Amino acid sequence: RREEIERRYALLTPREREVARRVARGMPNKVIARELAISDRTVQVHRTHVLEKMGVHSAAELANLLPGEPPG
Repeated sequence: RREEIERRYALLTPREREVARRVARGMPNKVIARELAISDRTVQVHRTHVLEKMGVHSAAELANLLPGEPPG
């Protein structure tokens, strides 16, 4: 299971990883956008890609996969 999570995490782009870490910590899109100096819409796109690539349907599920520091 851990190997599968790491394999999926490796598929994320560096920016998707930045978004994934923040989403997993429960940060709202507007805060993520401000921190990363990108638009809310761009955060939404990255968030959608992260959830798809990680094979989950919600931020809560993502947080369960990435407790604390993400793999890798």
